[in-house]
Amino acid sequence: MENYYNISWLEQDKLHKTSIFKRLFYFFSRPLLSIYASQFLSPQALKILQPSLVLPGRGMPLETRRLWGAALCKIKEATILVQGTGTGWDVISWARLKPKKIIATDLFEFKDSWSEITYYCKESFNVEVEFYQSPLENHSFIKDESIDLCASDAVFEHCQDLKSVVKESYRVLKPGGGLYASYGPLWFCAGGDHFSGRGGLKNVFNHLLLDSEQYMKYFLSFMQSNEDFQSGRRYIELDLFSHLSTQEYCEIFQEVGFQIKDLILQFDPKSLAFKAKFPELFKQLSNKYINKYEDDFLITANLVRLGKPFNNK
Repeated sequence: MENYYNISWLEQDKLHKTSIFKRLFYFFSRPLLSIYASQFLSPQALKILQPSLVLPGRGMPLETRRLWGAALCKIKEATILVQGTGTGWDVISWARLKPKKIIATDLFEFKDSWSEITYYCKESFNVEVEFYQSPLENHSFIKDESIDLCASDAVFEHCQDLKSVVKESYRVLKPGGGLYASYGPLWFCAGGDHFSGRGGLKNVFNHLLLDSEQYMKYFLSFMQSNEDFQSGRRYIELDLFSHLSTQEYCEIFQEVGFQIKDLILQFDPKSLAFKAKFPELFKQLSNKYINKYEDDFLITANLVRLGKPFNNK
């Protein structure tokens, strides 16, 4: 599987590092960014979803997200389950916080990369790491109530049966344990299929506006032969999407039994630009998806912190 990747796990890890200056700038500007960003969402959405923050663009730097997620547990004593780890580079960013142990899983196996990262984390941080190839819906090798923190990035939007994944997360978590997840682009925003937008701004909602035949013609015309393993091409061919809105994600979390401690919304500048430049096409979205709010077409990502109650009977 490694052959599908253009860069190594170490290069991927370096790409996600953020300078201290940028992190400090983000920390102090975050309240102002949230006030600014909130104006692009309707009062109805803000009332229903009750987000902790609303952020423009890319949102939190990686290191900030790690600390935000780690605050759900006593990190030095914690066993972390990293879900949907891929090549495993994200394990390193958790290992830097020096938890007691990390278990990482993915539907596909990346044996060489996982072996290297296991050694690297032990030598660099003295953190034990175990990798397993397994569907996220079934981690039978993990005991009930044995995990302190479940963590994932860019995974939930690709779960065809998200409820089963969330149920399995709930099962393995200790009472009082937490779940951190960032996921997006969401299906109903611009480029929610990880593909639409190729060919210009007018195409960013093609996955929602075009019928199946038109969409396939668009897909084939912009598909590239040398796309990597995590490109939109693979996700579309396997239909690896949850097809959920922000509210539907939250309903699943609560139905399973989690408490939503924090919800951060990110809106997409491309969606706003499309709405301004192509108002008639944007209106078609609302007319076609009458059970969705206009905000669903603008929110590109969610970051959540969930808690498993101590009394989960």
